[in-house]
Amino acid sequence: MKAVFAHDTILYKNNPNEYYTNGNLPYEVFQRYLQHFDELTVISRCQDISTLESTKGLKLSSGPNVSFVPVPSLSNPKAMLFKRNKAQKILFDEISKADALIARVSLTGRLAIQVAERLKKPWAVEVVGCSWDALWNYGNWKGKVYAPYAELQNKALIRRAPFVLYVTKEFLQKRYPSNGKTVACSDVELPFTSDDVLQMRLVRIKNKPSPLKIGLIGSMSAKYKGIDVALKALYNAKKELPPFEFHILGSGNAEPFKEIARKLGLSEITYFCGTLPGGNPVLNWLDNIDLYIQPSLTEGLPRALIEAMSRGCPALGSTAGGIPELLDESCLHKPGDSNALSEAILKSVNNHEWLEQQARRNFITASDYTKDKIDKARYDFWSEFAQYVKSLNKRKAGEINLN
Repeated sequence: MKAVFAHDTILYKNNPNEYYTNGNLPYEVFQRYLQHFDELTVISRCQDISTLESTKGLKLSSGPNVSFVPVPSLSNPKAMLFKRNKAQKILFDEISKADALIARVSLTGRLAIQVAERLKKPWAVEVVGCSWDALWNYGNWKGKVYAPYAELQNKALIRRAPFVLYVTKEFLQKRYPSNGKTVACSDVELPFTSDDVLQMRLVRIKNKPSPLKIGLIGSMSAKYKGIDVALKALYNAKKELPPFEFHILGSGNAEPFKEIARKLGLSEITYFCGTLPGGNPVLNWLDNIDLYIQPSLTEGLPRALIEAMSRGCPALGSTAGGIPELLDESCLHKPGDSNALSEAILKSVNNHEWLEQQARRNFITASDYTKDKIDKARYDFWSEFAQYVKSLNKRKAGEINLN
């Protein structure tokens, strides 16, 4: 059987047979679907890799039995007016040749679902974030104008979806309920982590390292990771904090945030670390962070926060998305509230008992997101969807024979 996967993400094209991702959709993700389908066609936005300096920090999306079809961006009113028909034709052509559609909630995903319904093709949807929060915090008035429309569209779509995978345990389910078959299954898969990691963390806390290293992982391509909020919070707390450094790991244009750091007098202690390959390089980076912060304005279930927790890192975060499912209530602040984050940072770094408690708690909580625990639930869900697709195909074949 063949499935189409549709999403708005940007993949980076090196040559006709090589596509890369900034981390969201490596080939390992597509292998989840290939356990149940023979072929997968990925439809998404694409960018020529020649516009990038290198493939450093990118992951390979290409692999056996996966093909890629670029679709125009529909991210603004002009594109929706002039490119929607082209995108719709691409989706129609590819979904017509497939047995099923798997879509992530997005403009491209939503259009793909509409096409699948017209073609009477079975479909499933993955809900990985809150469209209202993402659009409202996008950074301009256009996002705020479009947010209510997209929210209503997504609510209706997910409610009627026959199969829905949520990455959170509660948040997205409450925001976007469904009448179909559902599963809560994070897209984060952590390797097994030895207890030695926690012991090394506790030793680090006891030794009171100086300067204190505060860390954040997030793309600088969008405003909603809250990097500006973090900088303002650190500026507010600077006089009362011990010597510290702020380290930011992530792709995108850092210049706007460098300018904020310069204006706040934080340039000399703010480090933009660029990107690292996923896996051990990121985990090693986190082992040298003393306090991790996730002041996001919108989220699904942040992988970076779970990775930090798996290293026993004390952490603070906003109440956006699924973050409250991960952190203790005392570690949370309202999205965008730099004063509340500032107060939380001051309370945490000066309380070593709290740091140890949170290190232990976070390490244990992150163990729920190991690959072996998540794989079975996800496998069973996609297995049931594949059986549903097969049964529909048999029914259609029977109807054709009768005719």
